[in-house]
Amino acid sequence: MFKKYFHRVSTELNRDKSPLKNSLFIITQYLIIGILWIFFSDLFLKLFVTDIEKLDELQTLKGILYVLITGLMFYLIIKKRMDLYADTIDELRISITELEKTNHTLSVLESQLYDLAYYDELTGLLSRNMIARKVLEHIEHSPNDILGFVYLDIDDFKHVNELKGHDVGDQLLIQIANELKEIAGEPHIVGRLGGDEFVVILKNNLHRDLLLDMIKSHASKIHKSFILDGDEYFVSVSAGVASYPHDGKDYKTLLKCADMALSIAKQKGKNQIILYSEVFGSELQKQTDLSNLLNHSITKKELVVYYQPIYNLESNKVRSVEALIRWNHPTRGLIPPMEFIPVAERTGFIKDLTWFVLKESLSQIIAWEKEGYDMMISVNLSARVLNDASFLSKLKRVVAEHKILTHKCIFEITESSILEHIEESIITLNELRAMGFKLSLDDFGTGYSSLTYLQRLPLHVVKIDRGFTRQVKFDNDQNPLIKYTIELAHALGLKVVVEGVEEVYQLKAVKSMNADFIQGYHIARPSLPDELDKTLFKKTENPS
Repeated sequence: MFKKYFHRVSTELNRDKSPLKNSLFIITQYLIIGILWIFFSDLFLKLFVTDIEKLDELQTLKGILYVLITGLMFYLIIKKRMDLYADTIDELRISITELEKTNHTLSVLESQLYDLAYYDELTGLLSRNMIARKVLEHIEHSPNDILGFVYLDIDDFKHVNELKGHDVGDQLLIQIANELKEIAGEPHIVGRLGGDEFVVILKNNLHRDLLLDMIKSHASKIHKSFILDGDEYFVSVSAGVASYPHDGKDYKTLLKCADMALSIAKQKGKNQIILYSEVFGSELQKQTDLSNLLNHSITKKELVVYYQPIYNLESNKVRSVEALIRWNHPTRGLIPPMEFIPVAERTGFIKDLTWFVLKESLSQIIAWEKEGYDMMISVNLSARVLNDASFLSKLKRVVAEHKILTHKCIFEITESSILEHIEESIITLNELRAMGFKLSLDDFGTGYSSLTYLQRLPLHVVKIDRGFTRQVKFDNDQNPLIKYTIELAHALGLKVVVEGVEEVYQLKAVKSMNADFIQGYHIARPSLPDELDKTLFKKTENPS
């Protein structure tokens, strides 16, 4: 009974009560027990004890017993409460320890998130967010100071990734980042936007006209070779430059302007540093508009194929022509290829243009066969088409559909179109030759490695660039470059076409140097099939 009572008391004390209520509860219980004890104990003694002396002794014992019982009761109550306090303190201590661990973890995580948000994980440079923040701080604190904004990337960086893998590519990025930090120094800022794109913020307060000279001077220090995985790689960079406040008064505008300047640098052949100009915006908009129009040119039947004869100096006949695309826009008129071909190359629409020209040319071969002419047609292949994985399979389907002899089609390639993926290009060219197609190297002499790859490529024809033909000034001008190229090509069993022959003396000169074919305005300009002078065409022996 006492145990049940004590349990009930403890339960009441453990309830969510204030200290005052708990104290009043204990006092109330004590008073009730005391009064009940006095009343019932006195009543009990009077009923069973009549001896006065004995009654006094029992009263003393009763008091002592009361003190012991109440002492035990309070001991148990207080012990229970103290155990509860001790448990609570232990739980609080554990909670505090866990909270401290959580705070430490959150602090570490916050630091990591800060680094991820504001620093590049690979190079340790400032990230895009931090660069934007630094530019904003500069504008707020030094609104009158000129700021140089340089947006640069590594030319042909993807070749390193493709040849050596991304780990080696990352090594190059780290080396470039270290070079930029060393070159820039304090108080300038270097950051990485991602990939092979970097930003350098110059705080030298230089005049805009002097800014470009300083940047070119610094960039020349990066224009060098790096050792990667035991191999040497020569690196160049292209950069677009904008300045605050001349070109923009906030980070986004400066980045946009520098990005436009970088695009122009890439278009000009890379390894360039270009200062932003307002005309870039209108020029890029013009190219965007042209690209949009170009995407509809095939479906709207605005494209036509012209053909320029290639004259055989031995037979004095035309056996082949080069297919050249022309764009006749309904409102803009005839748009020169030099305007839309670069746009098509950048957007990838060059693939559509190539297939259009190829199909038109194959159809024209069949048409001329029916007219009794034994003609071949040269079609230009860009790097995008040549390196397209589906090119060969699609070509086989097209040839099967047109049912033509493949040896009547010549594919013209440029050195730049094969150097990007030289080994893969050679495999593709060998397959084309195995299918029966003829192969011609166009614009020979304009690249840096023509002689290196001339023997490796499965060629039939070499076309000497018109730039060399312009150097011929009289009838018997034995231009050493043209002469040597012709002799070299013949030694390798290749035929030679000299492009850009526009004058009689140029014709006589290249003929005296034993060229096989000529192409140029002196023979004929590019024309529609019906406008060509077919009297020079080679007739088939058994016309259908």
